[in-house]
Amino acid sequence: MTRLEQYLRSARNRAFVGRAAEVAAFRAALAGGEVFTVLYLHGAGGTGKTTLLRRYAVEAERANRQVVRVDYEPGDMAAGLLTAVPPTPAGSAGPVLLVDGFERWQPLEPWLRDEFLPGLPVGSVVVLAARTPPAVEWTADPGWNAVLRVQEVGALSAGEAKVLLDRNAVPRQRQPLLLDLAGGNPLALRLGVEEVASGKDDDGVRLAVAQAVLRQVVGDLPSAAHRHALEVCAHAETTTEKLLRATVADGDTVELFRWLCELPYAECGPSGVRVETFVRNAVRTELKWRDPVRHDAVLARLEQDTALAAPVRVESLPRPEFDQAVRDALRSWRRPDLLATNPLVHSRMVAAAEPQADPVDAVRTVLKSTLDDLGEDPRQLKSHRALIATYLGGAPTQEAAAERLALPFSTYRRHLNRGLEVLCSLLWRRESHGVDLT
Repeated sequence: MTRLEQYLRSARNRAFVGRAAEVAAFRAALAGGEVFTVLYLHGAGGTGKTTLLRRYAVEAERANRQVVRVDYEPGDMAAGLLTAVPPTPAGSAGPVLLVDGFERWQPLEPWLRDEFLPGLPVGSVVVLAARTPPAVEWTADPGWNAVLRVQEVGALSAGEAKVLLDRNAVPRQRQPLLLDLAGGNPLALRLGVEEVASGKDDDGVRLAVAQAVLRQVVGDLPSAAHRHALEVCAHAETTTEKLLRATVADGDTVELFRWLCELPYAECGPSGVRVETFVRNAVRTELKWRDPVRHDAVLARLEQDTALAAPVRVESLPRPEFDQAVRDALRSWRRPDLLATNPLVHSRMVAAAEPQADPVDAVRTVLKSTLDDLGEDPRQLKSHRALIATYLGGAPTQEAAAERLALPFSTYRRHLNRGLEVLCSLLWRRESHGVDLT
């Protein structure tokens, strides 16, 4: 080993931060005595997979293991790999094969999986580092599943990121900026360290880190629609296919959403997809610098969509209060000011039926549709007519409503009370069980 190699290794060892779980897994593979072990590391660009492979090489050499490091290069990689792995001396443990950039090996994966790797000696340890998770052919195969260990290489913790900045002598007053920009991504942290050391102010650091992240991690995008989708995803809290339909003018939103979900720096969850903090910050910063008008337009469109899709406040009422709210709403049918303050405005049934409507219109719609259902039941026709005449027909008093119906007042009152009872029961079913009666 030359003096330069010794210096580089020493400097890298001093700069190495975190990754205790990943190092422990590799040490266990070296010392575990298993027939074969494959560690599959995956994570977004800049998470430190290459740095981790260098550390693995040091660990393996300390254990007197033969180390073979391979990265993808254009050409006949199969022949190159066969040449790179020399025969293992008799009685020795198999080699430690470290493969970087494994996502680029896709054309050779079947050969690697089915022919080359099974031919390695007993005790071999293989580490495959890629931006993407393993294909289903690895995880679904019972044989490979028994020897495969999959580990995501994510962001550094806040404490680990701070240690990295301290080791690089970043002034304490500049550290919050870098911690916020990077979100624990080692590449973004180291880029920030370099820009701070060069004397740039905060805005200069933000832009330089953003441009480097877009160049080294995001790379070229397939189309303008893909770029727009990524810009939307970087500004939204979470992105759904529905949001893309509302904000991306061109492109197949189904394909765009799936593309976002498959990005190595994105995370899909029940509420949608979001990109990691360091990419989010980079896209936002670069767009605002490159095209301020477009940046403002993206924000404005998202604000508009968020306002339209804002969740409605839902309040649950006990049954007695609910029944009273129904009666009050009927009495206030022609008084929008009173209907606007009725508790039914915030009921589940109203929110589900008319999520984007005016609250008063939404209450009226739910009540009217349920009244119509009541009127379709032959057994409730008299009660239905009493309710309509009293509340929707404009009768000034109950006596006037009874007169319009040509009913004795006592008979009218019996039909009205029965109608209120049935109507409240139907609405309560709709409120408590989500039963849509329309």
